[in-house]
Amino acid sequence: MTILDWLFIGCCSASLITVAIGIFSLMLSLGTNKNFNELKQKRPKNEKKRKRWQRARQQLKKKKQKQIKRGIIFIILSLLFASSGFYARYYQTTNLSSTDSGIIVQGYFISQEVEKNLHGLQNGADVEETKVKLMELTSLLTSYGTSVPSNGLSKEGKKVLNRYYVQMREYGTNAYSLTAEQLDNQETVSTYLEDLKRVQQAQKKVFEEFGVDETALKQKK
Repeated sequence: MTILDWLFIGCCSASLITVAIGIFSLMLSLGTNKNFNELKQKRPKNEKKRKRWQRARQQLKKKKQKQIKRGIIFIILSLLFASSGFYARYYQTTNLSSTDSGIIVQGYFISQEVEKNLHGLQNGADVEETKVKLMELTSLLTSYGTSVPSNGLSKEGKKVLNRYYVQMREYGTNAYSLTAEQLDNQETVSTYLEDLKRVQQAQKKVFEEFGVDETALKQKK
């Protein structure tokens, strides 16, 4: 489990414990209040006994106030723990894990390099040298494409990310097997550039779903 999973479980457990303590304190205050009312009805006529009676009343009153205060504090703590836990769960379902985030970043840079090399072939770059580079790049795409989205993501988030991973894997597998003869064919190169655009479109949907700043990535290049 991730840190966010443990945080969610910890906050929910703490919320249950604190709300139980809070309710118990409020229930105790009801018993104390009952004792206070019963004592109030037994006002003694004797002056000495009346002083002891007043002290006992004050003690019960303070005890009741403390119990109510403690109960309210623990119930507020319970709400804070619960809200923190559910926020952690919400954050987890709407944000990329560190693993997925790393794959997205690497996938972005690799796809840019693949595109650059394919354009190079259209502009007369050496086929054999480019083939070696493309094999390295596409093998990485295939490897990253075998990844599985984090279980903590929302259903829609998993769907968008998994679609991108599948397309990245399939493109990498197909492009890796290209021969020098195929790469020397302009029509084949154009086809693979078009296929790469579809992978990049899936990539953009991932960016939109998880709020990834593509401009910031471009500045890292």
